Amino acid sequence: MEQQITYSAEQMLEDIFLYMSQLVDEKDFSKVVSLLTDLGRVLAHSERASFWYWDAKHKQYWTLAAVGSDKITVPEGSGIIDASIQNKETIVINDPYQDERFNPAVDKQTGFVTKSILCMPVTNAKGKVIGAYQAINKLNADGTAGTFDEKDKKHLTLAAVYCGKTLESYLLDTEIRIDPLTGLTNRRGFYEFYEETVSDPQNGTASIIMCDIDFFKKVNDTYGHNAGDAVLQRIAAVLQEHVASEDEAVRWGGEEFILMCMDCPLVKAQEIAEHIREIVEHMSIEFEEHHIAVTMSFGVYQLDGDQTMDQNVKQADERLYQAKTTGRNRVVV
Repeated sequence: MEQQITYSAEQMLEDIFLYMSQLVDEKDFSKVVSLLTDLGRVLAHSERASFWYWDAKHKQYWTLAAVGSDKITVPEGSGIIDASIQNKETIVINDPYQDERFNPAVDKQTGFVTKSILCMPVTNAKGKVIGAYQAINKLNADGTAGTFDEKDKKHLTLAAVYCGKTLESYLLDTEIRIDPLTGLTNRRGFYEFYEETVSDPQNGTASIIMCDIDFFKKVNDTYGHNAGDAVLQRIAAVLQEHVASEDEAVRWGGEEFILMCMDCPLVKAQEIAEHIREIVEHMSIEFEEHHIAVTMSFGVYQLDGDQTMDQNVKQADERLYQAKTTGRNRVVV
């Protein structure tokens, strides 16, 4: 009760105002989530706090922000996070080692001792669960171990709601920039990436690789459009595997792709294109009972800072056209 009396409504409003003032001009998603997660820790007066994203595609949960610990990834099917998300239930546990839902593996690995847990699901505007907020180890006003109660649940709800809205907005914004078939950035996303990153002269030399699948129409005509989709997905995976974390792989349209390679002069970009060309040439794409072989053609151009984005793309496209008209399955720089 000491903590509940000490943490007055006035103090709570001051804490909320402090964090909201920091959030006003913050645009970076990860920093916003970290601030909101720490706000929840303060409101619940807990030792640690974490905001979890439900990656349903890969059947796992991972921390978007974890105050007091490193990033954690856990599979579906076990733990308090799983129970909270799957059952859409706010869970309060003040003796976790006596609860069969608690997975002590992380504690054993890190040496941390979990004494109490408050976990609540995070939903989007339609009420669909998209993650969870978790506070660990309630603290009394004097710093001793406490127990979570109904008041803590109410306090934490504020941070959880803000986290949910922020995550939903980020996911929606990301969705409109991603090609749904391949998972690569789409043309709209490329425009934004170019404007925000490539056009900055401080980012140094960059090159653009434009490529497409040779005789792709023949694949669709011979094996059907589902097979064509499988080929596009496999090629997209290859492209994604061969770009650095600061680069961008883009589905430009149809069977045409772009690799935007940062800090990459022409010679290096040519090597990347040639390496991918060889991989594609020697691989077989399985679809149902078929083994489909394809090749790709590439045009490579080192970006000219005095040209617009469209002009730079056109230069790479012209080199791709040369590759297509001089035999295909080759790289032209």
